[in-house]
Order: sequence, then C-alpha cells, then structure tokens
Amino acid sequence: MINVSEVITDPDFAQQFQVFRKSGEWSKGRSGSSEVPIIMTGIVTVADAKTLEQLPEGDRVTGLMCFYSTQELHTTREEGTSDQIEWRGERYRVKQVFPYGDYGYFKAVGQRMEGD
Repeated sequence: MINVSEVITDPDFAQQFQVFRKSGEWSKGRSGSSEVPIIMTGIVTVADAKTLEQLPEGDRVTGLMCFYSTQELHTTREEGTSDQIEWRGERYRVKQVFPYGDYGYFKAVGQRMEGD
C-alpha cells in the first residue's frame, strides 16, 4: 500500500489547525466534561463552501470542510463528543471520519458551528 502521510504533512500543502477534544467522566454522581486542545498539521480543503439551512427561527449559513491529518480525529463516541476543529477563526464539529490509516492519514468532514 502507498503511504501518503508525507504529502499530508508537506509544508507546501499543510497548515496547522487546533482540535478541541472533549471527554466526559462521572465524578461523585455527576457528569463532567473536559476539553483538551491539540495542535495538528494537515491539509484543509472545501467540501461544501456554503450551505443555507432555512429554519423556522431564521436562516443559518453553514459550510463543510475536509481536514486531512496523520492523527486520528473523532466523531461522538463513548469516551466523548465529536472533536471540534478551529481553523481561520471558525469552529467546525466533526461529522464524519474516514479511517484511511492504512494509507497514512485520516480524513474528517467538519460542519461550521456558527452561522453569519
């Protein structure tokens, strides 16, 4: 198999983004969560630049971005909720992860969290 991890981290293509990983645990009968920031390097591309959701309370502009990294990104799982990625001042919640680890990378699709 071809390992493309060198391309994912190549400075000609890659850039840094910050991942906020949330985990939850029970303490004294209460649910608590913590958020850990992780700096990752990878490629960021557009999946769907601008999506308009028309809701009863108003229109919401969202967009989808693809994040390619050599480190695994997570959707909601038993250990915590979906990773949130901050890139260019916007936060994206990971909606889907493609586990291409056999090829040296992971692809995550994130949806912008706040509308205009």
